[in-house]
Amino acid sequence: MAAGGFMSRAFESMLKECSGKKYPDLQKAIQAYLDGAKEVKQPSETNQAASPAGDGSSLDSEGGAAKTATEAAVEAEHVGRKAGSGSFATTLANAGSTLEGADVELVLNPLRLAFETKNLKILESALDCLHKLIAYDHLEGDPGLEGGKNVPLFTDTLNMVCGCIDNSSPDSTTLQVLKVLLTAVASTKFREEEFITTITVTISLRCDVHIVGS
Repeated sequence: MAAGGFMSRAFESMLKECSGKKYPDLQKAIQAYLDGAKEVKQPSETNQAASPAGDGSSLDSEGGAAKTATEAAVEAEHVGRKAGSGSFATTLANAGSTLEGADVELVLNPLRLAFETKNLKILESALDCLHKLIAYDHLEGDPGLEGGKNVPLFTDTLNMVCGCIDNSSPDSTTLQVLKVLLTAVASTKFREEEFITTITVTISLRCDVHIVGS
């Protein structure tokens, strides 16, 4: 699967649902992710284009290749500044690799904005993305790591997940929310006791509401 393929496909689907002037902040956040994903791929593509065509290449062509390689290095540095560590596409391509720094915000920001829309198609795509990010261990919420700076971000995100459903929500959305929360509880990368307790209580309440509503 291409790096971050499940994210790109979901975001492109969301953009179609945001046609016109609907949800402009979400459109901008999604485009920032997609642009970053495309730019991360460019250095390797440029390096391939800079490879000598054969042993009989002239000094001029070698100089041109060297120049192209230098330009590629500069471009890679620019991409790294623009998209956090510049490695989020590689991280998303490997299960167990954890997003860090600015890459976490780049990936989660569109999802949080998607939850705010209350649009069922966008909601379900965003919930599916978050479930996969947690299931593939791309997100970490351990308070013992780097002062636990990611814990408030993930707590806020999961609180938004809980707010995606009410008594009128369709079964498909309710089940997706529960799937996200259960996966977070089962993950070894979310270890704060209060955090896990909050999720567990929320799951219990949502299940009760769903049963009563049925």
